[in-house]
Amino acid sequence: MQSSLPKGGTNPAITLVCDETFPFNRHLLSLVRQWDKNGKVRIVCGKDAEAAQSPDALSITELCVSDQNGGRWYGAEAVPIIFKNLPFGKLAAAMYILPGTMWFTKQIYALDKPTDTPHENDRLH
Repeated sequence: MQSSLPKGGTNPAITLVCDETFPFNRHLLSLVRQWDKNGKVRIVCGKDAEAAQSPDALSITELCVSDQNGGRWYGAEAVPIIFKNLPFGKLAAAMYILPGTMWFTKQIYALDKPTDTPHENDRLH
């Protein structure tokens, strides 16, 4: 279980829920923990997320971000929302207006995402 709220952050703007055993999530969490000095991001991962009985209670195999208004973003779609809430992150989030940036992020995210369905070749038998 790991839930973190940086010093001074009593009312985070977004909540990030994920499983940090996946490399994509682990690297993203490292970046968020390093840059979120103002406490705008509440991080919930590990057994805390599994045991949560709140709006944050969801499958943590996929990266999820929720805001105070109830909006939710999943997987690679959550990355620019996270960036937007970090210091100087609006510059990084603005990169997502460039063609191909979200596609590239989705490709990297898909490399780590666990698959629930068997591979097409596995269905031949």
